[in-house]
Amino acid sequence: MTEHPVTPMPRDGGWAAYTDHARRLAALLHDERARADQRATAGRSGRAAVDQITHRLETQRLHLHQLAATLRLPEPHVGGVVPSPVPDPAEALRRAGAAAAAADTAAERAHRRAAQPPLLPGFTPLARNAVVYAAAATLGTLASVLMFAVSPDADLGRIPWQLAPWSLCGLPALAFFAGYLTIGLVGQPRIGGGGNRSMPAGGVICLVGMPILWLILIAATRG
Repeated sequence: MTEHPVTPMPRDGGWAAYTDHARRLAALLHDERARADQRATAGRSGRAAVDQITHRLETQRLHLHQLAATLRLPEPHVGGVVPSPVPDPAEALRRAGAAAAAADTAAERAHRRAAQPPLLPGFTPLARNAVVYAAAATLGTLASVLMFAVSPDADLGRIPWQLAPWSLCGLPALAFFAGYLTIGLVGQPRIGGGGNRSMPAGGVICLVGMPILWLILIAATRG
């Protein structure tokens, strides 16, 4: 008969080493599963962040186009996607979010500036319009005085009544319409203008104030 060798049972030290290696292997497998779960979670978070920033940029692009159309400015050019020089995806997403926030801030600043008129933006509409009408009336009054000064009747000590239609009606009307047009061109905001041109105040300043000044001038020269 052939005798088969009997496999010896592992000693206690060998069994302890085996169980220690098994525990280490289980720990390695657990750590690897945890890292895989972290990578999967980071991947899902990254995709969600990319989708969010993409939606934000698309909304921002539409807002900028609408703002440019409202302000009658050239259509903004939005460049295509280029590879990021930042190797870390999280850092690249953070920088993209910061750039989008800065663009939103710049667009909001442009919107606030567009809501103010170019001329005297810190004034109330009535104060701004009154200043414009007063400036136009001042120029009209200076023109009336100049016409009075160069009139031959003034040199002869006579009242130049031929200038009365211009001084009492023509120049005040021109001053009123000059102020009205100036307010329409540079005194109205591009967004939410409202069309407030304070016509009653302009009428009082130009159509009433200028004739009174001309009559005061005539009375002063006669006195």
